[in-house]
Amino acid sequence: MHAPTALTLYFYQTHMKEARGLDAKTISARMRHLGQFAASLGEKELSKLTQDDIIGFKKTLNATDNGENPGHRSLAAPTVVQTCHDLKTFLEWLSKQPGYRSLQRDLADYCTPPRRLTTIAHTPKTKHIPSAADIISTLNATPDTTLQDRRDRAVIACLFLTGVRDGALVSLRLKHMDINRRCLHQDAREVKTKFSKSMQTNWFPVGNGIAAIVTDWVEERRTFGAQDDDPLFPRTPSAVRGPNSDHKEAFWKTTSPIRQIIRKATEAAGVQYFKPHSVRATLARMCLTWARTPEELKALSRNLGHENISTTMEHYATLSDDRQRELVLGMSDRDAKSEENMELVDLIYQLPSESRRVLKATAQALIKG
Repeated sequence: MHAPTALTLYFYQTHMKEARGLDAKTISARMRHLGQFAASLGEKELSKLTQDDIIGFKKTLNATDNGENPGHRSLAAPTVVQTCHDLKTFLEWLSKQPGYRSLQRDLADYCTPPRRLTTIAHTPKTKHIPSAADIISTLNATPDTTLQDRRDRAVIACLFLTGVRDGALVSLRLKHMDINRRCLHQDAREVKTKFSKSMQTNWFPVGNGIAAIVTDWVEERRTFGAQDDDPLFPRTPSAVRGPNSDHKEAFWKTTSPIRQIIRKATEAAGVQYFKPHSVRATLARMCLTWARTPEELKALSRNLGHENISTTMEHYATLSDDRQRELVLGMSDRDAKSEENMELVDLIYQLPSESRRVLKATAQALIKG
């Protein structure tokens, strides 16, 4: 890599970290894409960039998509689109730096990826979303004989009851679960929440049986001396401890054990394995049936941690083709019934008042009978 280019990329890396507050993982991914672009330039200086340099780099990304280099492994559409986006953001920053302000003004615009690839990249992936019945079957198949069994069962129940992300779940402390107020406090100072955002999650109305599993687990932890700052779901639970014990319970370091718990439980239940995060999509779909007003739907959406209801609707509360067909055909049946009902209402209005009173009394008797 050309030495001045490497130095400029170093300055940009510092800008992403200190000025934009991006995390190390995001910065690493962007720098990898920019490194590929820098390598394509060879010894050419960034101050002499032209639109041809960007177009040429895009061609190397899209070579297989254009039918070239058939033996070369193709890049996935999301990777190409993200690489173009990262390069565009970099060039927008670069054009404002001393020594680079003479660059072609619309240079960053040439980073736009092919529209076809953008469409493919933004097409939602087909993913398995368990039904509420699948989750309940999984819980029913999970034994509760040992302390570890009950912990594993409570883990699955907690995902369904609160919609908590698995990354946050492994960092929950006992004090964060308030069984009296039926809510979960996700304090970003202690819980690994997305975007480090604190939130209060009220228990979803998934049934008293699900709530009881979580409540029983919290009470059992308290009974055996667990304190507020102890893990809600310890890595290796032990019932042999007291309030003055030196034994320290450890948090899980990764979310891998959560997936292992679900895999074992789904195999026992004979249902398809589902990822921990997919439970949030299950809840989002259920929100559509729970909510009776736009305000209730907004409340349920915020309970999932979404500030914008569009996030819930676009990324979580998706409809399968079968469900779409069922709903549309159901509307047709409903419209036919509504038309029949309206005809009946019209006939009732044509009756004299005395006859309507008799009809009302007859209808009430039929309902009671």
